[in-house]
Amino acid sequence: MSRRTLEDAEKRIAALKERGVPDSSLSRAKVFLYQARDAKQRGNMGLARASADSMRILIAKAEDDYAKAMERLKPYLASMRGKFQKVRADLSGLHQARLDSMMNIIDSLTAMSWLIAAEAQANVLDSMLPRLEFDQNRAEELRSRLPGTWVCTQKTTHAEDKSVNAVEKKVFSFDRDGKAKLVENKKGKSSPFLKEDWEFRSWGTWDLLGDTIHLFIERFACTRQQFEEYHKKNGKVWWEKKLHPTYDSTITDGSQDRWITFADLKKDFVRR
Repeated sequence: MSRRTLEDAEKRIAALKERGVPDSSLSRAKVFLYQARDAKQRGNMGLARASADSMRILIAKAEDDYAKAMERLKPYLASMRGKFQKVRADLSGLHQARLDSMMNIIDSLTAMSWLIAAEAQANVLDSMLPRLEFDQNRAEELRSRLPGTWVCTQKTTHAEDKSVNAVEKKVFSFDRDGKAKLVENKKGKSSPFLKEDWEFRSWGTWDLLGDTIHLFIERFACTRQQFEEYHKKNGKVWWEKKLHPTYDSTITDGSQDRWITFADLKKDFVRR
């Protein structure tokens, strides 16, 4: 048994793996390849030849199975793509985008002839279709109920320190054209050791994925950031003021994107 035999086997296994054949279908062939190489190095040529024979049989079977799979999968994937396109016509917005992202993966795998991997992804997407259709219907049901201004007000108090009194307010505005504006602020003594006075504003767009509101923030601004921290030393008490800079930033990386379920919006906010 020559080194070339082992190198050829290694290349054939690598080629199958590159085409998307799962490791589970190649694991036994790889074990016999390792045994053949190890036995050859130890001078046990009988075991090396036996392992190499088993290795060749398993690789040939994997190649034959792959060829048969290609014949079966090409029409199957074409059929599944037609099914996905039909469902896609009934979807919109984020639901259509989610289906498209999965279809793009399947198309990329198919273009590389990784049809086995493409089949696995197609089956995953197929199982997702009922949920996507349900979410689409749910989103359409909620879409007309969302536009308007929603306000959440939370008050902070302290059972032992009556001077603690801070109000945090969130105002979420959803326009019918898909625009969104968020104003969030807090002012007052939020703990025995901290006073806060800040406000942040966000602008962007909104859309629904099922019953979840997704907010895509394009601009984020801080109009004020003022804090006071309590200090006590050597019997002396004072509040240290800390002023942070304001800013107004364009957001392009999705770092300020947010989401909230419609149920949580109704629970925590009041529509004004």
